[in-house]
Amino acid sequence: MCPLLLKERSASRKDAVPSHTICSQEGGFVLVLVLLLTGFLLLLGSALLTIASSERQVGSNDRSAAQALYLAEAAIERTRRLLPGFSVNDVLVNNLLLGGWINGTSADSGTYRATVTNNVASIGGLPQDGGTAVCGSTTCDTDGLVVITGTGTFQGSLRVVRVVVEVPPFLGPPAPLTLVNSTVDPLFDGESFLVSGFDRNLDGGAGPSPAHHAIALVSSEAASAVLGILTPGQQSRALGVGATPSVAVVANAATSDTLQGVKLQLARQADRVFVNPGTIYEDLRRIDGSGQVTLVTGDPSADSNRGLDTAGDVILEGSGHGSGVLVVTGELTLRGSYRFDGAVLLVGDGSRLTLEGDSMIIGSVIIANRTTSHAGRAGFAIRDRAQLHFSQETLRGAARLLSARLRTWQEIPASQ
Repeated sequence: MCPLLLKERSASRKDAVPSHTICSQEGGFVLVLVLLLTGFLLLLGSALLTIASSERQVGSNDRSAAQALYLAEAAIERTRRLLPGFSVNDVLVNNLLLGGWINGTSADSGTYRATVTNNVASIGGLPQDGGTAVCGSTTCDTDGLVVITGTGTFQGSLRVVRVVVEVPPFLGPPAPLTLVNSTVDPLFDGESFLVSGFDRNLDGGAGPSPAHHAIALVSSEAASAVLGILTPGQQSRALGVGATPSVAVVANAATSDTLQGVKLQLARQADRVFVNPGTIYEDLRRIDGSGQVTLVTGDPSADSNRGLDTAGDVILEGSGHGSGVLVVTGELTLRGSYRFDGAVLLVGDGSRLTLEGDSMIIGSVIIANRTTSHAGRAGFAIRDRAQLHFSQETLRGAARLLSARLRTWQEIPASQ
């Protein structure tokens, strides 16, 4: 209805405008305004929908990128956890590409991959062993560091993370007594001791088969030398797979140079250090605090390389019980009924390990000479009723104590 009321009733006035004409003009103007407003709202709605869609896509891309980053970091963490399960040769030697040996698919269709390489900075003319030898090839490692590159993909997003970690120096020996070079002369005293390659669990029961050899060596000459040391009565005290005595040559054993690097790295990680020669630690239930790395050092005597002198030893005796990893750079004697579960490493330094009384090691002992001189030699002696048993369980437990410690973290472009 037109709101304009014309009071002119004279039909003769020529300038009079009909009321329906005024109403029509006003109605058209309102229609135009309505159409313009409707168009504007349509454009605004379309723009808002486009913005919302873009924001949703950006958010989805961000979530995918974040998930890809999580997968890359998951690959890194899984690699760090697996490193202790690899042998010294697999990890610490300087193979430039140890390989993309971790591949997998997550439950939500994301994928991850990790590769391990040695850091190139550790290759080259860097001195070892006090400058008497030079590591100039890719077959040795001077710093115990490796580079892990983790790649994660998720719904088209790709993220790459690169970290440098300190390799946990896991000791993967093949026998309860491993003699890395032929110049190690063990001392077997009496006929009541026992060196057993039959896998043993911590509860005292038999572990998984097959069993291992009792004594592992690196050459037939070394094996012949040890067989010559064992008397007929002692040969039945070295039990394991194969003939009795169970003595075997193991191919690709870790070298003394490699083990020297392992020893130095373990020494840096030591949680407890025994430094007082001649001190008796009696009934010490946990020699290493919480079952981690313990460094035993002292002042070796001149005739200690075959375990003949106990005057300067660090002595663990009584009914104590320790576990973890022992790095011996001096003289260590276990006696009484002391028991240690884990790995024991002796590399040069005139170091010596003596087992006597009813003492026991469940795990493995690894011995290597650095040089033929006394300062570079290592010795082992077992006597009385002492026992040395192989145990995969305790060695795995020792490996878990040695973490692949993170040194640097960096996200890199996917193209690198």
